[in-house]
Amino acid sequence: MNVPALILKDINKYLSEDFSLRSINLDLYYGEVHALIGENGSGKSMIINVINGIFKKDSGTIYLDGQEINVNSVYEAKKIGIHTVLQDLALYPNLTVAENIYADKMPYKNKFLHWIDFNQLMFDCSELFQRLDIKLNPQTLLGSLGFAQMHLIEIIKAFVSDANIIIFDEPSELFTLQEKEILFQLINKLRSKNKAIIYITHFLDEIETVADRVTVIHQGRIIGTRNVKETTIHEIINLMAMTTHGNRYPKLDIPLGKTIFSVKNLSFGQVLTDINFNLKKGEILGVTGFVGSGRSIMAKCIFGETKPSSGSIEVNGTPVNIHEPYDAIKAGIALLPEDRINSSVFGCLDLENNVSISSLTRFVQGMIIDPYILTDVTSSYVEKLSIKPGNTDDLLRTYSGGNQQKTAVAKWMMSHLKIYIMDEPTRGVDIASKTDIYNCMVDMVRKGASIIFISSDIDEILGMCDRILVLNSGKLVCDLPRNQATKENILLYAAKSV
Repeated sequence: MNVPALILKDINKYLSEDFSLRSINLDLYYGEVHALIGENGSGKSMIINVINGIFKKDSGTIYLDGQEINVNSVYEAKKIGIHTVLQDLALYPNLTVAENIYADKMPYKNKFLHWIDFNQLMFDCSELFQRLDIKLNPQTLLGSLGFAQMHLIEIIKAFVSDANIIIFDEPSELFTLQEKEILFQLINKLRSKNKAIIYITHFLDEIETVADRVTVIHQGRIIGTRNVKETTIHEIINLMAMTTHGNRYPKLDIPLGKTIFSVKNLSFGQVLTDINFNLKKGEILGVTGFVGSGRSIMAKCIFGETKPSSGSIEVNGTPVNIHEPYDAIKAGIALLPEDRINSSVFGCLDLENNVSISSLTRFVQGMIIDPYILTDVTSSYVEKLSIKPGNTDDLLRTYSGGNQQKTAVAKWMMSHLKIYIMDEPTRGVDIASKTDIYNCMVDMVRKGASIIFISSDIDEILGMCDRILVLNSGKLVCDLPRNQATKENILLYAAKSV
């Protein structure tokens, strides 16, 4: 481990006003597993995207075996020996398992004519599966497998590659214990072959199992690097818990009323398991957890966008049947989804139509909509949320992401519903826009509404919520009042295996 396989020196990459990679210095040695850990959005995947040339660095230098490199694509990265297993799979569902695994190194009867030796291909794959104790048929079409099995195929593809540097981005997210054991076995074999491995994870116990060193990343900066054998889980959590100042969050202590909303035994396939919680009048209930924990699918199940496997919902103590979003809205439930472009706003419509589209019945006089009252009320919400430029006839697609997000918030505020599910409402917006959204949340609960606030930003969860739920692998593992919650214990609940 004397000569680094890969060095990142003073890497900077501006992404938005809210996030940049700043002065990233990282090294990786042959025969080493170097883990990267941090909250969602801390910059882990961004670093990998820079290494792979998906994003071009603004400044800094990358060295491979001591030589400076400039990679412009994943294809170029593979050519120089860097293979990345991304969360988004790059496989071929219409081909067999064996063809996918050996896609980059097919055995040919005739290389010039590209005649594939399918007998040799199936033999090689069968022998590999036998060595690794994998119970799959090499001739199975990939598209017939589940997502976790397909991800395992992607990992095996990296194992058989000729790459010297292999990067795993959250590889075990959906794995069973047996699949995790196969993954760890493959990583140990790669390390024994003197491969250099970067392993991104949010599971702390995995770091102890597979890693030699661990680097903690927070808001685009490297906080520290430790030898795994010389550190503890609590030290890693303390490095991760770089808290921000609480005065960013305008939370008011509003007396909470009775329980107005209950979720009982909500399950969805293998993604959610027996979710139970209550929401009180005037409460902001935080829901957090790492990617894949089930936060967004829980919101969709409650709102009727996705049909759960089991479970029930009560509003004001009365069971309600929600089969589609219309049923949820009738019951007084609104959902602000995390994907605002495809699921929340209409770029081809003007600002007034976007803000008022959920509330048009309020402005019906006789058989028609009163345009003057509609414009006046819409303008008041535009002003309340500081939506800029704010002209009611502006096409929304001409607005910035932050102003589009505030428009989506205004749309549901104007509906005067009582229960709001807000899924990552501040993601991708600048600090000023975040503050506007926080102030609107406070105004909503002050007027008697209740909010389920889903966020991967633990600082804002702690700053804005009365109570905090933590999801981990589809299970509710923590329900803490605000005065008992710390960033450290939330991270510990979110990161431990369940």
